[in-house]
Amino acid sequence: MHKMLMKKTQYTLLIALLAVFYVFTGCKKEPVAIPVSERIKNNYVAASVLEGSTTVYTSGGTSNTKPGYSVFRIDLSSPPTVRITALDGTVSTGTYALIGDTQLVLSGLTPPPTTTNGTITFTISELGDGTVTLTRTTPDAKTGNTLNVYKLRKG
Repeated sequence: MHKMLMKKTQYTLLIALLAVFYVFTGCKKEPVAIPVSERIKNNYVAASVLEGSTTVYTSGGTSNTKPGYSVFRIDLSSPPTVRITALDGTVSTGTYALIGDTQLVLSGLTPPPTTTNGTITFTISELGDGTVTLTRTTPDAKTGNTLNVYKLRKG
């Protein structure tokens, strides 16, 4: 009888240990999604720029038709403040806001970039770890009224 009680205790202990092990290893939480507002907070430089369908700048490229993009910057590191440096070196400051997870609006830009009335809107098509792809939603007068795509990286 004593042996039977020992076996029963051992089985009970084994089942309890397995249950505890299952609870700690089987119940993993899903990773928390980091909001776009946090992921976009960076100071960005141009990795590549398309004006219309033409690539005019690639970082480190030797045959860039618009090497001025080497000074292009969008600083979103201190929300809601934005500081944008255009390809001609002009610096404008203002505020930025996200509309959902797909649009970035720069507003109150001073001095206002040419024909913008101080507002530029971009569509966010990709947002990675330290990278973002922005497409202007309105033509840029400084680039011949093209819709430009900016592939940016942390800078």
